[in-house]
Amino acid sequence: MTHKVKIYLGIAAIIVAVILLLIGSLGSSKNSSEIIEGELKTEEGVLRHPLNGTVITEDDFDFFPIAIAIDNAYTVRPQSGLKQADIIYEALVESNITRLLAIFDSEDSINEIGPVRSARNYFMDWAEEYGGLYMHVGGSPQALAIINDYNFTNVDQIGAGEIYFWRDSDLPMPHNVFTSSANWLRAGELKEVADINRQLIWNFVKPAETDQTPPDFGLDFKDSGYRVEWQYSQALDAYKRCQGEEKFLYNTGEQVTAENVIVQVVESELIDSEHRQMETKENGPVFIFNSLGRQEGQWKFIDGRTRFFDADNQELKLVPGQTWVEIIDDVDKLTFEFKE
Repeated sequence: MTHKVKIYLGIAAIIVAVILLLIGSLGSSKNSSEIIEGELKTEEGVLRHPLNGTVITEDDFDFFPIAIAIDNAYTVRPQSGLKQADIIYEALVESNITRLLAIFDSEDSINEIGPVRSARNYFMDWAEEYGGLYMHVGGSPQALAIINDYNFTNVDQIGAGEIYFWRDSDLPMPHNVFTSSANWLRAGELKEVADINRQLIWNFVKPAETDQTPPDFGLDFKDSGYRVEWQYSQALDAYKRCQGEEKFLYNTGEQVTAENVIVQVVESELIDSEHRQMETKENGPVFIFNSLGRQEGQWKFIDGRTRFFDADNQELKLVPGQTWVEIIDDVDKLTFEFKE
């Protein structure tokens, strides 16, 4: 073999090595992307917002979640700030009334949110699934006894956290405490709250045509004034909310709507003469209503998160937008009959 041939073969070997190195690098990048996509539950390379399922970019994950206890008494409606919430829980508290837990993205700009009310154990359980801030005004004795054990940053208006709230002197106590996005940003910065965990996401999918007609349905809480009805609007591709046989309104005057309504059946019992306890970390029946129709299955608490599965253990589907999670303690309280 001549010296020139050896040189050519050496050059060829170097070229082949470089090509293999580049291929390996590209393969590594592809695998890394796939892993990231798996964690974020993306669809066809699309990243989705962990709270509302809308399409986002990598830069849009620079936020933390906020959970706020919101009043739902007759006299305080319409509440402030609900329209901008990504997720809203509704569950019974004492006196057979319901209360709300609203979950927000810290990047939202909202001048007034409330009235803010007190903490309960089971609302704290749901708030912990998101991390970030939990904002409230005091709480039940059972809640306050264990609140520091939870994995969120506790911001209580009673005490040092008062600086993150204000009272409206024109409204009666205790229905007059409010907060804002400026306050939660201030709290988040001073308390060094971490950005959202990217794995915290439900199975949001792109809306698709279906042969199913999404049904109207109602929820019977113990007081008739808190009976909720959700009526599907084909024009909006969303459910419209009524409560106590009246339209349930945002403070903007618009009727409340939701792209998804999750009805979660949770065991509940009284733990004293007033306060309830709910079993939030086991499993039970669940129903999901959205433009895809009606889905049924089981909710399960897995790795610190409530998730929803069908009979084949496939995750039920949500569409992008706002989600209401309705908590009931008996499947018979979900009804499909309405008064004429």
